[in-house]
Amino acid sequence: MSVNLYGLKSSKSSTNELTFSGFIPGCLSILCGIQSEFYAREWGFGHIYESVIANGVSEFLTRFDEDKDFVRLVLKNNQIVGGITIDHRDGKTAQLRWFIVSDQLRGTGIGSKIFAEAMSFIKNNRIAHVYLTTFQGLDKARTFYESVGFKLTHEESASTWGKVITEQRFDWYLDERTI
Repeated sequence: MSVNLYGLKSSKSSTNELTFSGFIPGCLSILCGIQSEFYAREWGFGHIYESVIANGVSEFLTRFDEDKDFVRLVLKNNQIVGGITIDHRDGKTAQLRWFIVSDQLRGTGIGSKIFAEAMSFIKNNRIAHVYLTTFQGLDKARTFYESVGFKLTHEESASTWGKVITEQRFDWYLDERTI
């Protein structure tokens, strides 16, 4: 049995070990960095995008509550390589935020695994409404969100993230019959 950098126990000693964790100080800044690098490379976003994401992280952390909010991290060799957050907002409406896995993990099912854990948290806590914001062109993500019950509810051309794009909002509502 080994204990990694974050104090997580593991019986594996592989150099490709994946572990999962809840909130770790500094983790959301790392997720912000992963997202900023990805969207800069793939979509040409720059410092404005990173500042919007970092501002969201800062705002979230001022009211973070481990009992009401959900953070799931993916670590590979003790390094954060992905994660997802459910921000409880007012307890009735939550926001799904900072969902990303690194390039090396895309297509492995890890993203689906942590997304399912986040949705279980939502259902177990009877959060009636969840939304996420994204933008047009992320077709695989959109297909995935719609497959788990999110519906596109709003689109508008805007430059919130430093580049004119079609921003989108997807919403999901709890169906008590599915719990």
